[in-house]
Amino acid sequence: MPVRAEIVAEDGSGWLRLGEGLSDEQVSRLVELWVGEAAPPRESVSRLLACDRSVFGGVRLTDSGARVDPGCCLLLEDWRTWVGVENGGWPDVGHDGPWLERDAYGLTIWPRGAEDWRSEAVREGSPVRVLHSQVAELRGSLQADLLDLLDSLHRWANTHCPDRATDLVTHADRVFAISPPV
Repeated sequence: MPVRAEIVAEDGSGWLRLGEGLSDEQVSRLVELWVGEAAPPRESVSRLLACDRSVFGGVRLTDSGARVDPGCCLLLEDWRTWVGVENGGWPDVGHDGPWLERDAYGLTIWPRGAEDWRSEAVREGSPVRVLHSQVAELRGSLQADLLDLLDSLHRWANTHCPDRATDLVTHADRVFAISPPV
């Protein structure tokens, strides 16, 4: 199985995968996470449009049964830290979580090992290996998932507050840094 990258939002009890085919219930949950509490859809949209609040989450990597979830303190727009990784940059994977190692061919990312309280990294779990040659394709798939998220968000908003749907999608695109070229 090739390495797979996907955008996930932290929903308090696990991860909500974002991308194509989100149900209205899943979009409602994302909006609730984005607002910070449950509120009627029209009120949620008004509150979102009035601020630049984001959503905790990030990039989840899987490969041959190994899985690396984002560490804490990441926001959805941090997916863009994968820009330039193949040229020596480091993706932000959060802290108190994944541990990254680099060699000439790519990154090895361990699910656990970077806790702030440890004096040295302890590599725990099965790592995911990301070759530099794979990074551009992974970034493209992340951006495609986020563009699909915008479609799901637009569909949801058209149902609940059609007069604000375009504004909400434009706002989400800006806050989550989706459309600019990667």
